[in-house]
Amino acid sequence: MKKNSWRYLLASLICAIFVCLIYNAENKDTKTIEIDNNTVESNTIELLKGKTIMIDPGHGGVDIGTTGLTYGTIEKELNLTVAQNIKQELEERTAATVILTRDKDIDLGHNQKEALHRRIEISNNVSPDLYLSVHHDAFTDPSVNGITTHYSSQQKKSKKLAKLLHSSIFKQNINAKNRGIRDSDYYVLKNNSAPAVLLELGFTSNKEDEIRMVSKDFQNKTAISIVDGIIEFFAT
Repeated sequence: MKKNSWRYLLASLICAIFVCLIYNAENKDTKTIEIDNNTVESNTIELLKGKTIMIDPGHGGVDIGTTGLTYGTIEKELNLTVAQNIKQELEERTAATVILTRDKDIDLGHNQKEALHRRIEISNNVSPDLYLSVHHDAFTDPSVNGITTHYSSQQKKSKKLAKLLHSSIFKQNINAKNRGIRDSDYYVLKNNSAPAVLLELGFTSNKEDEIRMVSKDFQNKTAISIVDGIIEFFAT
């Protein structure tokens, strides 16, 4: 083969590699998501750029929340772990600003009422585009189980958010009872100016739920599915 032919092939190869590198760089943050049964390509970095997401791990400090009947799981600790997982997932996949109402085990008030007021005060000061409260439920009957998503009809976009997040969670293979979405009177929902939901990700009073909730597999799937739902909320 002639020297000029070798030079031509080498130049063509370098050009092809360069084009591939540019393509991959431009599309590395592109994720395929399903919206209304239609698969679409969404650049998540651009989609959530400029958005602020507030995640509120319920309870904290002396207010420990519920306690697992079987293994003694402390709700306030589990809430914080889940919130931190969601924050990490959001920051890895999007350019959204993510703020926690608490990032450690602290009291947000001297009593429950004061803590609730403080959570709304934090939210109003930040003016987030979305507010997510993370909780785990309990009941006197240990057979009661499952996942519930709460919203307030006083905030018009919250029902849409609740539907999307709840549906996204149950797209995962989590083997949990679906308790649906509910219009509820929770203070952090009805007094929030942002679209807001409160997740109850299972019952610490139920053995099977408690085992599931503390598992890394469930926590990873929960973080992924919640972020999927958040992305879909802003995409539709």
